[in-house]
Amino acid sequence: MLSRVASNLYWMSRYLERAENMARILDVGASLALLSGQGDEQSAIEPLVITDTLEAFNSTHRPRSPDAVARFLAWDADHPSSIVNCLQACRENARSVRGSITSEMWENINDTWLQVSAKRHLEPTDAAFFEWIKERSHLFRGVTYATVRRDQPYLFIRLGTFLERADNTARILSVKHARLETAGHDEDQGLADHYKLSAVLRSVSALEAYRDTYRDAIDAHRVAQLLIFDPTLPRSLRFCFDEVQLILAEMPQTQARAARRLAAHIVALLEHGELADVYGVGLDAFLERFLRNNVRLGESLQAAYMEIK
Repeated sequence: MLSRVASNLYWMSRYLERAENMARILDVGASLALLSGQGDEQSAIEPLVITDTLEAFNSTHRPRSPDAVARFLAWDADHPSSIVNCLQACRENARSVRGSITSEMWENINDTWLQVSAKRHLEPTDAAFFEWIKERSHLFRGVTYATVRRDQPYLFIRLGTFLERADNTARILSVKHARLETAGHDEDQGLADHYKLSAVLRSVSALEAYRDTYRDAIDAHRVAQLLIFDPTLPRSLRFCFDEVQLILAEMPQTQARAARRLAAHIVALLEHGELADVYGVGLDAFLERFLRNNVRLGESLQAAYMEIK
């Protein structure tokens, strides 16, 4: 398969996953802002901290309000990872490789973009809009699973999805943990922590999985255990990298030796690691290292498979 085609398919799926992840972050951020009160600036800018866009937002001189933050992350034309720009980039990548995806896949992406364009003059930032973004992403994955051949294009689509998803889960867990560690421990704070941890779980569709696994009060350590090490949760770090390793095993083996070695190292840490080891080095340090390795893996795969030689 041509490097250009592989790159377009990979980034098509990454951009769509990124748009969904942004919608998840903003949806939960809005809930937390309501819980904390509109005057809580820290809750308002939390989506910016998670997505590492606080500096870019400050440069726009907008007020630090939940609505301004949501409009920036969802609709700002100058922010490359806003939802609208992610969906546009997804469509452009899909248009470039229409011969490598099914007509149903293209129609789903194109229709999503047309509907977003129609909403642009309103710039909605409500829960209904964020749910719609998630539903369109879910629909695309369902259509892809049901219609596309299980060959190299399918592998690059899945690869982009799971690398982007792992990055998002690690960022959410890192920022939320830091907020909880700096908070007090009185009764009111304990109730607030419960709602914040519930928000973390909802943002990765894991609240039901947590209840099914632990059947107890929501605890920060158990949330970390679930989102890092659980091999059955579709948005856990372990699940994402189990999938990445399986995908790489099906791709051409003469390339990306360094990428496969790095992926195997990450999988080994997640498969055989324990939460006590993570807290021994510090959860923030562990997640920062994971994020750096995830970026390195993406760069290595880009160089091996997706750059024109």
